[in-house]
Amino acid sequence: MNINNFMQSQISGINDIIRDLGANFSSHHFIEKFSQKYESHYIDMLVDYRDSGNAFMKVHGQIAKFLSENMHVLQITKDEKKPSENIFGNEDIIQWWNK
Repeated sequence: MNINNFMQSQISGINDIIRDLGANFSSHHFIEKFSQKYESHYIDMLVDYRDSGNAFMKVHGQIAKFLSENMHVLQITKDEKKPSENIFGNEDIIQWWNK
């Protein structure tokens, strides 16, 4: 199952993650909670992209794309792109969201 299909099948759980985040959150915040809630699936997603050169970037990009393409269902809107610390402790400029 691809990432988009998995996330579509888990829309209720994804809404739960968003509900538990603050009013303003980054894609990194969402991915952190998503990877905890769906750990084994998240690991499978990374393994599927292990030969891509940067599995984390590919998987995280698709997760962020899902948020963007499903804003109306998730009841979120885009904020500006701002710095956020990634899972490796490096700061990136990424999408922030509002509920």
